[in-house]
Amino acid sequence: MKKLVSLALTPAGDVTDGIAAMLLERLSRSQLKEFLAALRRELKRRHVYVSVAGEPGSAVSGAVAERFPGRELDLSRDDSLGGGVRISAGDDIVDASMRGYIRQIIEELGGT
Repeated sequence: MKKLVSLALTPAGDVTDGIAAMLLERLSRSQLKEFLAALRRELKRRHVYVSVAGEPGSAVSGAVAERFPGRELDLSRDDSLGGGVRISAGDDIVDASMRGYIRQIIEELGGT
């Protein structure tokens, strides 16, 4: 299914009307559900969500773009992080925030 998703997607991350019509015509209901789930995973993997405590600057976006080349960046401000940055790119999560650090300490100490 992963191969079908890569063939169906345009470089911009879209599925054309012609491809969609062909998929609807040729895939069973269960295959279509599997395709849509794989498509969601692939689109999520292509997008990088970056939360920054304070104003997101060009240094943060440059460093993230270097670490995840070719992916679309979604920068947002999240003061609840306390400081630092939290990056989510599909299954990859980098939590370099004060909130994440405190959560890690609590888990190491046996808290919930």
